[in-house]
Formats: sequence, structure tokens, C-alpha cells
Amino acid sequence: MINKDLFVYGIAKKASEKDIENAIEKVLLESTNGLSWLKKGDTVLLKPTLNSNDPYPATTDPLTLKVVAELLHKKGAKVILADQSGIEHVIQDKTGILKGSSQKCFEDSGMNKSGLYFNALEKRGWNSFYKFNKTKAWTKGFYISDIVKNVDHIINLPRVSTHAQAGVTLGFKNFVGLLREDSRLEFHNSGPFKQAINAFAKSKSKTLKTNYVNENNFFEKITEISLATKDKLRLTLFTATKLQTTFGPDKKLMGLFTSYIVEPEIGLVFASSNQVATEALAIAFLILNYKTIPENKKVLQKLLITANGKIKELGKENVWDNLFIKSALKLKLGNKNFDVNYNNVPIKLQNELMNILNNK
Repeated sequence: MINKDLFVYGIAKKASEKDIENAIEKVLLESTNGLSWLKKGDTVLLKPTLNSNDPYPATTDPLTLKVVAELLHKKGAKVILADQSGIEHVIQDKTGILKGSSQKCFEDSGMNKSGLYFNALEKRGWNSFYKFNKTKAWTKGFYISDIVKNVDHIINLPRVSTHAQAGVTLGFKNFVGLLREDSRLEFHNSGPFKQAINAFAKSKSKTLKTNYVNENNFFEKITEISLATKDKLRLTLFTATKLQTTFGPDKKLMGLFTSYIVEPEIGLVFASSNQVATEALAIAFLILNYKTIPENKKVLQKLLITANGKIKELGKENVWDNLFIKSALKLKLGNKNFDVNYNNVPIKLQNELMNILNNK
């Protein structure tokens, strides 16, 4: 039986690497009832956040990959670590790879410290993606890596960060890394700043389509990617000892302005099979830590939000009004009725998070 509750473990800012490893292991095992769904010989896809070549928290914490993979291996699982970096770093079309390397991003980001073999999706070729049609926002479906069809289980390992286009980039947004370029360009065409993305794609490829109709369903399309993974998704697990609280997804906005990183006095590791539960807590923790940023460090973020026109400043919107969460609830990708199991989290922090979740 899969546990639908949310398990949260607190980690002090000066905690040792071993302490962090223990927290990740504890949360993983408690949230999965000791990996009760796993049988010896099963294949498990670990989906990290490798949007760029930037280190954690712009990408997934390598320590998390290491601990999760080791526990799976001990249970006899075959682990597949796979992703493709964002279009600005890696791009391909039906003629082949046009720019960049997800493998290089993996190495430069420090994720290779996990000691795991990495599968760069672009290396598997244009035809290694299959069409998923069971969608509403995607009127013609989307193309997603066939690894999703071929594994037994999926564990989602995002990081906690803001995002220049989507406001936040958490569990739902992380599955964009499994899409083919044409599908990535299609959903971007319903979102903010699409002109820059389309111009970049046109500069690299003569065959990639960019003139998609703006259906104004950017958030819905991103959330619906989880429809292709939901039957095999066993867990979403966040390590949030560091948070990227402005700009994003990369360390720098347009290569010029550096994202503001907060390292809280008490960081969190949290996990659940309920996608909505983890997404909601990640947003609440972002809101709480965004409040600690000096006002002069928020000026560019506020200008970006105004230019975006589709997102709101952290704390100016109820967690449950976030468009990813609203879409997920409609799609029944999780629910609001979950218990939170805290371990090593001060009561003050628990209350602050629950007040944000309860819109107090």
C-alpha cells in the first residue's frame, strides 16, 4: 500500500553530510512503507532536475540521488537516472542534436558526484519519444520519453526554486525534462516570454515548429505531463536545505542576474506519493523563506513578475490558488486531505508552514 501522507524531516543548517543522508533515507523509507511496492529486478526511473549545468539548488542535490539509488539497489532494483536539459542548453530536432549535452550539464552541475550512470535523453534519438494522447489541454497530445513506458516505477526528485516563466519550478514542472523539443515549444507558446524561446529555436533548427496557437493553457499543459507518469509514480521527494528564491530555473537570469539563494536555519527533506501535498509544502516553504530576503534583492524579481503577467509574487497568492495545484486537483493528481508527519522540525516552523497552508 502506498502512503498518501506527507513526511517531513528537519535538518539544521550546520548538519553533517551523514545527518542529511540519514534524513533522506528516513523520509524515503517512511513515505513508501519501506519501499513496499518494489520487487527484486524492478526498474526505477529517477527523474532529477537537470535544467542546466548549475549546481544545487538550481538542480537536484547529488547527495539525494546517491542515497535514493543506494537504497533501491539494496532492494535489488535496477536504477535508471535520466533527463534532458532545458532548450537553452540542449536542443535537438529530427536531424539530430543541434546544441549542447545533457551529459556535460550532469557533470558540470556536480550531479556526477552521485556516482550514478546518467542517461541523456537526446542521445537516445528523436524517435525514442512516444505520443501520449490522454490529455485535455494538449489537443493533439505530447511526446514523452519511452523510458516512461518501459520502467516499473518512477521517483521524482525536484529541487525547490522559483521560475521566471512559471513562478515556481517544483514537482509538476520537473517532468518537462522528459518531453521532446516539439512538445516543449508547444506548451511554451501558451506561456510568457515565448518570443525569446521561439527565436532561439529558429536560430538553431530549420525543422522545429514554433508557430503554435496560443491556447493560454501554459500551466495546464505542464501539469498534464503527470498524466503520463501517474500510474508509475511512487514518490516525489524534495531536499530543501537550499532554496532558489528569485528568478530561476537556472542560477542566472539571461546570464546576467544571479538568483538569490536562501540556506534556512532548518532545511527540510519531505516526500509523499500525493503530488499535491509535496507541491503545496514546497510552495509554503518558498513563501516563508522569500520573506527573509532583503527588499532591495526583490526589486528585479518584482519587475520580472510584472513583465511576466501570469504569475504573482510569493506570498501574494494562496497556496491553493497556485495554477499548478489548481490544475492538479482538477486532474485528481493528488488531494488536499493529507496528514503531515514532522520529525526534527521545531514547533515554530511547523506552525508557520501550517499557517501558510491554511491561508492564515
